[in-house]
Amino acid sequence: RMAQDTLERKLVELFRNAIEETGMKNVAWAGGVASNIKANMKIRHLPELDRWFVFPHMGDGGLALGAALFLNFKKNGVWKYKFDNVYFGPHYSEEEIEKELKASGLKYEYEKDIAGRVAELVTEGKIVFLYQGRMEFGPRALGNRSILAPASSLESKNALNLKIKKRVWYQPFCPTVLEEDCKKIFEDYDYIERFMTMGFMVKEEMRKEMAAVINVDGSARPQMLTTENERYRKILERIKKATGLGAVLNTSLNLHGYPIVNTPKDVIEVMKKTKNPYMAMENFFVELE
Repeated sequence: RMAQDTLERKLVELFRNAIEETGMKNVAWAGGVASNIKANMKIRHLPELDRWFVFPHMGDGGLALGAALFLNFKKNGVWKYKFDNVYFGPHYSEEEIEKELKASGLKYEYEKDIAGRVAELVTEGKIVFLYQGRMEFGPRALGNRSILAPASSLESKNALNLKIKKRVWYQPFCPTVLEEDCKKIFEDYDYIERFMTMGFMVKEEMRKEMAAVINVDGSARPQMLTTENERYRKILERIKKATGLGAVLNTSLNLHGYPIVNTPKDVIEVMKKTKNPYMAMENFFVELE
């Protein structure tokens, strides 16, 4: 606690001094310490700041993209970029996915309404693996290599932790929330946070509905979803239709101590090892018998 308080105090001092000396009130922030959500909250609320951006892959891995952007600037003079999403990783076709499914021996079927199928299971309290599109760049799963569960269910959260994630009890899970529901949920909603780099305080009257995705202090680290991921958005919309709230527990699709899955073979192995019964892979629905 003392270390965290000291860090927050020193960072606030650093940012205030930098703004005062430079006159620059639009700030971008990266580096390992930029993954400290509580400190980011403190900085964000500084009245001296006008605009604030935390780079999605804030650790050393983000240097690769920084180097590429710098080279593009040197060669082509391009220096402005808009980060609507970070789906920069590998993508596997339905043909490649089905080839691995056939080899796995798992039961699967082609599902036209995969978003509806996933939403229905989550609404029923089930845990569902979601594997689709291009892999996320960075440490956060943002709907393409994700494990989904109800945002309100402590029972599902505990089952997820016991069987798959094996986290310490105080390490929270995070939500994905439809952007249009953020004002309803968060006290201090003041901008769209797409990449789970910032904490927001959950309103007291919404904490029961968000019970599985809040910290002990009532904060949460959301992905606020707009239109950047069509299928994932459809899942949230269907959940909202069933429950009245467009929110879901979203955590990275991996075993404890391992990186986020990349290939179809990776995710099939995780399903077999964890014995989690439900998975959506693009438009294929997979179910353990």
